[in-house]
Amino acid sequence: MKKLSFLLPFLTCVALLFLSRGTQAQFETPNRSFHNATGFRLEGRHLTVACESCHVNGQFSGTPKTCYDCHWVRRKDDRYQTRLGSQCETCHRSTSWTDVRWDHGGQTGARLNAEHRTLACESCHRGGSFRASASGCISCHQKDYAATTTPNHAAAGFPTNCESCHRPSDTTWRNSGGGGFNHNASFPLLGTHATVACATCHKNNVYRGTARDCVGCHIDKYTATKAPNHVAAGFPTACESCHRASDPSWGGGGFNHNASFPLLGTHATANCVTCHKNNVFRGTARACVGCHIDKYNATRSPNHVAAGFPTACESCHRASDPSWAGAGFNHNSVFALVGRHASAQCATCHVNNVYKGTARDCVGCHRDKYTATRSPNHAAAGFSTSCESCHRASDSTWTGASFNHASVFTLVGRHATATCASCHVNNVYKGTARSCVGCHQAQYNATRNPNHGSVGFNTTCETCHRATDSSWTQGTFNHTRFPLSGRHNVACAQCHTTGNYSTFSCTVCHDRSSTDSQHRGRSGYVYDSNACYSCHPNGRS
Repeated sequence: MKKLSFLLPFLTCVALLFLSRGTQAQFETPNRSFHNATGFRLEGRHLTVACESCHVNGQFSGTPKTCYDCHWVRRKDDRYQTRLGSQCETCHRSTSWTDVRWDHGGQTGARLNAEHRTLACESCHRGGSFRASASGCISCHQKDYAATTTPNHAAAGFPTNCESCHRPSDTTWRNSGGGGFNHNASFPLLGTHATVACATCHKNNVYRGTARDCVGCHIDKYTATKAPNHVAAGFPTACESCHRASDPSWGGGGFNHNASFPLLGTHATANCVTCHKNNVFRGTARACVGCHIDKYNATRSPNHVAAGFPTACESCHRASDPSWAGAGFNHNSVFALVGRHASAQCATCHVNNVYKGTARDCVGCHRDKYTATRSPNHAAAGFSTSCESCHRASDSTWTGASFNHASVFTLVGRHATATCASCHVNNVYKGTARSCVGCHQAQYNATRNPNHGSVGFNTTCETCHRATDSSWTQGTFNHTRFPLSGRHNVACAQCHTTGNYSTFSCTVCHDRSSTDSQHRGRSGYVYDSNACYSCHPNGRS
């Protein structure tokens, strides 16, 4: 074995040589599974080429894996000289080198439409330059822009963003081929503007600086108009306030008179010159009195001037009335007309047709009735001159008054049925007492059971007497200092032996012998009425 060991390298080389020659057919038809494991997938034409096509001179290590590295070196006729970049697979597919696909819109952002799709690449990419080609229309069509004279783009100051009027999908550059300018973006074309030729407004092919407001083109019509005379009338130069762009002619203007003065009633049918005399519009009065002051001064039924009526005619007259005489005055806004006032003639209150200064309070007109009244005598009684506190404007007569006595003194019990003179002696009302004792002092003094004066009862009669009682003797005293119950519910004189209710006696009923025996051994015991009360305030043991 040792003698043969030196032959192993030689035998290995012979075996490899034999194997390499014996497997040449496998190089010509590469194994896909093996080759995919190297990181370069065999697809399309790569599946049928011999291995030496890529692995030149049997070199397998370091073989390039990008299209560019293999196909740039070999394609010495590359007319683009790598100006398209080194990413061959962007356009070429592995099925064939000439099988090319190129998404111009997706790859560059500039989509090819209409004529651009049929043009040769060099039409836009002159000199074989493909990198960073300009994508704006003007970059290629500057000459077309400058050469266009209908209209002259440069003189008109048209923008150089051609796509604002021309569409990439148009078949020709000219408007007749599909280009269109959106005139409404700068000035809407309505009415006759939509049908006139461009030169009607853009004279001498001038577009830049063309006026966009009506008066900019129609100042001559504004100045020449005489029915009405726009200049003399001071009409605004904003033509669109009366004229509509959609009107078929200039004469179809319509003025919204209601915006400055509503036309109602006879105003709606009157001729313009009725108010705008001598074709004068500027300064025409908008207040009624501005035109009708002569009617105000001439009116005698009633005399507006003498009556001091306001010159705000619309407070009585309505613009919708068919005539000046159809006025209606809202009397309730100054003085409500109810009861007899509603049927009385104006002259009853407005004597001699005098309206200014007419009193609005009752006493202003009825002072004589207040003074003459004797039942009761209002003046002597000191009644208020606010007649409405007793009299109602809706009453049919002056004598239908009703006085709310409860507002000063409530009438209950016998007071409710007594005559007024019972309290208001000699028809005197002013100063009448409102407290019980003010009228009933005599009853207080004359009472003997018990004697109110000697006992020292207070003069607040309502403490014991109720206004609702039918008689004075129904008074009840609340014996709050000592409860009257059981054996103590006795006649007043049994305890108040002297007739003086400020004193009392317990010893009248409670004799000493029984009292002493019950209190034997009690400290401080004294046989005395006041002592009894101090210990027995409730009457209990």
